[in-house]
Amino acid sequence: MSPALCYLDVSPLSDAALFRRCLEDLPWEERKQRVLRYRFEKDRMLCLGAGILARHMLTRAGATDLRLRREEWGRPCLTAHPDIHFSLSHSGILAVCAVSPSPVGIDVETARWDPDIAPLCFQEEEIQWILSSPDRDLAFLRLWTRKESYLKRLGTGLSRSPAGFSVLPGGPLEEEVHFLEATVMNHQVCACFSPGEKAELQAWHLK
Repeated sequence: MSPALCYLDVSPLSDAALFRRCLEDLPWEERKQRVLRYRFEKDRMLCLGAGILARHMLTRAGATDLRLRREEWGRPCLTAHPDIHFSLSHSGILAVCAVSPSPVGIDVETARWDPDIAPLCFQEEEIQWILSSPDRDLAFLRLWTRKESYLKRLGTGLSRSPAGFSVLPGGPLEEEVHFLEATVMNHQVCACFSPGEKAELQAWHLK
């Protein structure tokens, strides 16, 4: 299989009939229950959309058994297909999914630059890079999605401090991993692949 990367606009899930059908099609009971526990419709749509997108991507990658297990830090993986790795994220109105034959991480965000949280997330050189950028919101999002996707690829999530390493473009970390970045519908997307792996971000639509 080749690495693949897709995004989904979850807005159509505001249609009640489509929402019910997609919920029925989810192969994971745990995610179904998580969808229903959300109080706000937006959150239910995002959670459901991410699940449906993951099912599509994993099936397309050749997975015939979609049973999941959790690794030490909670990262989901396919019990029967250890050679198929995937990562999910959602924010705003987008769900995103990356699939790869090696560990992969992905993040999507819509947040704005917040100098109050900067020391908790970034090293000093990264803060200066953001402050010197003509678009601080975009610079912040680029670095934050890089950090999130990298930590997801490692499987640690935020159990490892995001301020403990630098993800500046062109920095040393890019000798270890390959970042694929894109801005889609005012959302910043970043996927973290193994060196040499590449994928084109594609749209997938609910039918």
